[in-house]
Amino acid sequence: MKSKYKFISRKGRAIQVSFAHIPGRWFSTQTHNHTEAVLWAERKLKEDLGSTVTKKDVTLKEFATGFFSEDSQGYRKRNEKRKKFYSDHYYKAHQGRLDNYIIPRFGMFLLSAISDVMIEDWFVELVSHTNGTELSDDSKNKVLFCFRMVLQEAKRQRYIKDNPALNVKEITAEHVRRDPFTDIELFKMFPRNEQDLLRIWGSRMWAAYFLVMRDTGFRPGEVAALSPSNISEKYQGVYTERSIDYRTAAVKDRIKTSDKGFKYKVGLLSDQAMKQIHKLLDDAPIAGNDLLFQVKQGRPIIPDTANKHLRLSMSRAGILLNGRTQYSLRHSFETHLAGNVDQKILLELMAHTSFRKEYDHRTPEDILNQLQPAREVIEKRS
Repeated sequence: MKSKYKFISRKGRAIQVSFAHIPGRWFSTQTHNHTEAVLWAERKLKEDLGSTVTKKDVTLKEFATGFFSEDSQGYRKRNEKRKKFYSDHYYKAHQGRLDNYIIPRFGMFLLSAISDVMIEDWFVELVSHTNGTELSDDSKNKVLFCFRMVLQEAKRQRYIKDNPALNVKEITAEHVRRDPFTDIELFKMFPRNEQDLLRIWGSRMWAAYFLVMRDTGFRPGEVAALSPSNISEKYQGVYTERSIDYRTAAVKDRIKTSDKGFKYKVGLLSDQAMKQIHKLLDDAPIAGNDLLFQVKQGRPIIPDTANKHLRLSMSRAGILLNGRTQYSLRHSFETHLAGNVDQKILLELMAHTSFRKEYDHRTPEDILNQLQPAREVIEKRS
């Protein structure tokens, strides 16, 4: 059987195709990829012979290009009509996963040709597009979730009958255990002597930043977004409804749990923390709504910056981190308060809607010690 078309590939040029029904003329397929060139040729052939190009002939790349960034399929618009509002960063992050992982692997495939087996084999072996290291389980699951959304929209528009990505199970991500700092370590980290405190933390700003985190259990982004106006002199505490986005370093008028019931974060500050905040403001006055904690050129603190500083400070304090980060101070906070204050107060201070066991690192002996007030009742019953 005579071939319907043939290809020629010249160095530095896109693959060209010549059709049997148009002898002597060459067309550019606009691609250097042979599979994509075949798809282009098949489309051209159908159009020339009067056949209809159907939804079955659409590739993932054609369907999904600009899916989130340009809303090419109207996905974001429909979300907003259903009163589901997500941040620009949410869509930007998914577009990144689509552009960096999904389209490079499946872009040339027809939507109808993508199977759950293909996705499964690729998904479990995903590596970073930047350095080639294996992605974390959580990152892999986010890429899969992105793929599911795209293919679900393709199903909705009847490009495919079923969404094969729904048949691929997520990886059960292993949560990194965040051990707290011990009481002895906290004493070494925050010595009462101011000279020693500043020596360990390197500056008053960093000392105050970590003291607030120790005293309140605030998340890093919540501490980083504090301003002088958030400090309550009357009640020696702090109140905030905003945080710093750890990816963009932008100030957000919300905290992590805003969608879960807590739109604010409150905390009480020790005399030591208040003293350092007062001195920080005396050294360099800061306007009421400006950031209290700033690095070079007035930039906000992001977790990577704070954790690097923590490592240096803990080296000076003679403390081994063993994988712990600044977030471990939040775990230390709950561990110390659990059992010592009413649970409703604990939830208020943590901005949790329910008790989170993973934050409570008390040992059985710690709990027995806290239960000693009940001994008198037990003795009376004996």
